Amino acid sequence: MIWFALFATTVFGWYFWRQHVLKQRELNSPLASHRSGHSHIGQVVVLEQGLQNGSGSIRLGNREWSIRGPNLPPGAKARVTGVDGTVLLVDRVAA
Repeated sequence: MIWFALFATTVFGWYFWRQHVLKQRELNSPLASHRSGHSHIGQVVVLEQGLQNGSGSIRLGNREWSIRGPNLPPGAKARVTGVDGTVLLVDRVAA
């Protein structure tokens, strides 16, 4: 009976450890849902409000994003070049 209890404990421990490792791998993945800003890198957007003092916001999909970059007038095109936390980094697109 002791061998069975030891075996069962080992199997359950291994199973829950494996679930923990898989969850951590998913959270650290660049494609994880909380890192969705990375999927917008390279996308060209038209700024409805423009950027004043290097910051502004834009709606991409169903989410409002804060953006940071050079001062740009409303209607200007910008390319998403990176992500800093929850802020998208943009740069002007040559006309």
